[in-house]
This record gives sequence, structure tokens and C-alpha cells, in this order.
Amino acid sequence: MIRRGGLGLALFLALMAGACSKAVEDEPVAAPAPAVGDVISNSMAGRGEAIAELACAQCHAIGATGDSPHPDAPPFRLLSRTVDLDTLPERFAEGHITSHPDMPDWQFEEVDMEGLIAYLEKVQAPDSE
Repeated sequence: MIRRGGLGLALFLALMAGACSKAVEDEPVAAPAPAVGDVISNSMAGRGEAIAELACAQCHAIGATGDSPHPDAPPFRLLSRTVDLDTLPERFAEGHITSHPDMPDWQFEEVDMEGLIAYLEKVQAPDSE
């Protein structure tokens, strides 16, 4: 009797272990939480996109596609081909953005400039485009 009970208990435990592992396998696996740096970067790029929509989209194509409304305003996705994006904050501060007469003199808070740079970096097209 003890022998059969031991087998029954062993069989029961084996079935339960299989059922438990099956239940765990069927549950969706959550994606890993983003790194803090990624969240900050995405937040800054979102801030920059909002600034671009408000201050720049009247002349520049600010997204990954499309033509600029102003024929002399380069699309944002192509800026890194002609401008070192890392120098933009200094260039804005000095008023040396472009010699184009239609370009307004923008003055941004440092955090807004950081956001705009983050967004510009995000939308740059590959060199092959």
C-alpha cells in the first residue's frame, strides 16, 4: 500500500510539475523594461519633435519623409549631411545658423535645444538615401 501510494504521489507531483511548467510557458513574456537612458532619450526626442512642429515645420520637412514647404529649407532628415548637429547649440547661441534671410533668429532654452538635437539625430536618413 505504501508502495502504490508512493507511486501515486510521485505521479501526481510529476503531473503537477508538467502542468505548472505548461502554464508558465503559455503566459506571455513581458518585454524587458527600457533602460533609463533610453527613456530619457525618447523623452528628449519627443520634446524636440514638438518644438520642430511648432517652430520649424512651416519651412522644413521635419519627419522621415516629404519635401520642405520652403524650397530653400533642407529637410531635417538630411541636415547631418551639411551641418554638424553637435555644433547647433553654439551656432544658435551665436546666431550663425544660416545666411538664408528667411531663417528666423530662434532662441531656445538649453533643454529645448537638447530635445531638438535628439530629435534631429533620430530622424537622420541613412547616407544611401
